[in-house]
Amino acid sequence: MYYNIIEHIKSKYFDDLEGYSPCIRQAMLFKYVTEEIPLKLMDTDHIAGWYGFENKSDVMELERRSFTRVSVLNDEQRQRIKHLDNDLKTKIAFTSAHTCIDYETIVQNGLAYYITRVEQAILENPDNDYLKAMKISLEAACEYALRFADVANEKAKNSKTSEQKRRFESIYSALCRVPRSGANNFLEAVQSVWIMHSLIPMAEMSWASISIGRIDQYLYPFYEKHITDGGNKEEIKDILKNLFVLLDSYGDGACAMNIGGMDAKGQDMINDLSKILIEVEKEMSLRAPIFAVRVTPDMPEDVLDSLIDFDLFKIGQPTFYSELPCRKAIMGRGVSESEAVDFAANSCMGLILAGREFADMWGIMFNSHLPLELAVNHGKPLNSNLDVEFETRPTEINDFEELLQKYNSYFSELIALCTNLYEVLAVEKEANCPDPLLSAITEGCIENCGDRANSATYNTVTVETMGLVNTCDALVAIKELVYEQKKYTLKNFITAAKMNFEGYEKLLSDISECKKYGMNDLGVNAIFERICKMVSAACKKVSHDNRLFIPSLHTIDVNVGYGRILYATLDGRKAGQPVNKNANPSNLLKKTEHTSHVLSATAFDQTEFSGGQPIDLYFDKKWFETKESRDKIKALIRTYFQLGGLQLQVNSIDIELLEKAHNNPEDYPFVIVRKGGFSVRFNEMRKDTREEFIELAKRMEQNV
Repeated sequence: MYYNIIEHIKSKYFDDLEGYSPCIRQAMLFKYVTEEIPLKLMDTDHIAGWYGFENKSDVMELERRSFTRVSVLNDEQRQRIKHLDNDLKTKIAFTSAHTCIDYETIVQNGLAYYITRVEQAILENPDNDYLKAMKISLEAACEYALRFADVANEKAKNSKTSEQKRRFESIYSALCRVPRSGANNFLEAVQSVWIMHSLIPMAEMSWASISIGRIDQYLYPFYEKHITDGGNKEEIKDILKNLFVLLDSYGDGACAMNIGGMDAKGQDMINDLSKILIEVEKEMSLRAPIFAVRVTPDMPEDVLDSLIDFDLFKIGQPTFYSELPCRKAIMGRGVSESEAVDFAANSCMGLILAGREFADMWGIMFNSHLPLELAVNHGKPLNSNLDVEFETRPTEINDFEELLQKYNSYFSELIALCTNLYEVLAVEKEANCPDPLLSAITEGCIENCGDRANSATYNTVTVETMGLVNTCDALVAIKELVYEQKKYTLKNFITAAKMNFEGYEKLLSDISECKKYGMNDLGVNAIFERICKMVSAACKKVSHDNRLFIPSLHTIDVNVGYGRILYATLDGRKAGQPVNKNANPSNLLKKTEHTSHVLSATAFDQTEFSGGQPIDLYFDKKWFETKESRDKIKALIRTYFQLGGLQLQVNSIDIELLEKAHNNPEDYPFVIVRKGGFSVRFNEMRKDTREEFIELAKRMEQNV
């Protein structure tokens, strides 16, 4: 289905919309979309959910026009953002979506709960356009469901069988109630979830990583009622399968569906509905949703055993999270323990307080190598200029400790520069492209009469430390070759990198022989731990009030595209080659295996990197042939989490199949892999990304 009709509606109603204030404009744009987007039910549907134009040609092709914008950034700030991006490979941007709303409150109380709160706020602030925009958006969401109800009613009238008629009458009844009111039964609860899940991307104008939260917990009371009232498990599965198909059909695939976890008393929360969801996941074998399994110390062994499954691993499912370290990570943001209990895994790697937090998961993509360049090159980048006055003075570096301190100083100043620019950018985003719907259902926004960009109770901005492992490896190589062996100078490293190591093959060879992150070398682990502490401290220093800047090693497969535009780095990585992926070793490490990988990744405090810190492990299909080998996978997962790991992503690789799919993608449309954060169809990945994926899988297989 072709569902992105924002530009279509914007063009159609441009003159009308241009006359409104930005917040009313966005609410009206959302209202027009919900009124005009085509809706559809299939004969086999158990919930309503299909929407969008059948053909792209149905969307009106008009000249794109831009609304009048409020300028908050000055010319110097805009130029600096552009320079950081183009020349220094550090990107600052406000990125929408990547969120998880409070589905529990919605299925229990309906949107009426928020409408009442907004109406009360309007009485106290009668001239506030933002509150009025929230009211327009909430009412539009309710009317959207009633449009679907009309479609269901027509389907019921024209049904060919009594079973089909009964089904569509149930859907009609559900849509007449939800999401305006709280749900009365399981069907209504799931229908409410999908309606809201599909509306948030329309309001955000982005389908990026909209997550579903702790579904086995907030739907469990409705499941219990269904069974108590005489319903059966198969009816539940039919509804859930319909939901899974819809989740797989829209968006980017990074929709996290939480399973399990722990309550405030420390009890494991796996329930009968959790087990049904696992069954549905196995039977459906879809790329989405991401199955985010929360592993507790007391998680039933039979449940964990059921998840160590080749058919799941081969499509990159599930993602495993360690409950206690994740909770600790949330508390590290200044959140109370009572609040932290209710966290959810969000998107492919983040942690979020659903309905209380807005998370910008790609706010700052920071070139982690840049501070090292400044440290070794007298305050100047290796390949461009940086017109910034630093407090850190360029000096000769006499030993490795001085180098680390210089790295720390430059990193701190650069992060402060980036976060200051982000703050202004977020204000400009709120001024020009707010989201009244998401804001209305996010705590803090009604009270502050403001947008989710700045007014949410918790507002987290992820600092993606691109290439941080490569930077660690560069520091290790300099320590070994310059300060310990005294075989080379910093100038040798600088010149070689500027020349892309052409003519410096001996230095390149010596760098390749140096120890690296991923080998579980104690010295390397200690250096990585230190720079991670520096990064975390720098991010905490610039955080304030409800705005938290949180570091991350989260790349998904962007490490390939980012490496494509990045010049050569001091670890021996040549221009255009990928940087490290997630918390994994650099691609320059030719020998790696699971144990060293796990031990290296737990050498630093992962709770300080709550923006994302996953590792990716690849398992050949022979790992699943016996219970003994499957138990080894389970033990590895348990060990990683006991050592402090937060998130583990898995793939079971059939390299021969992948090579066939790579060479003839059109012949293998249904091969699904985990690309680093969520699962995708292999033939949808770029050629160079597929190549890197196969290369990494081969290295893992050779060294297991």
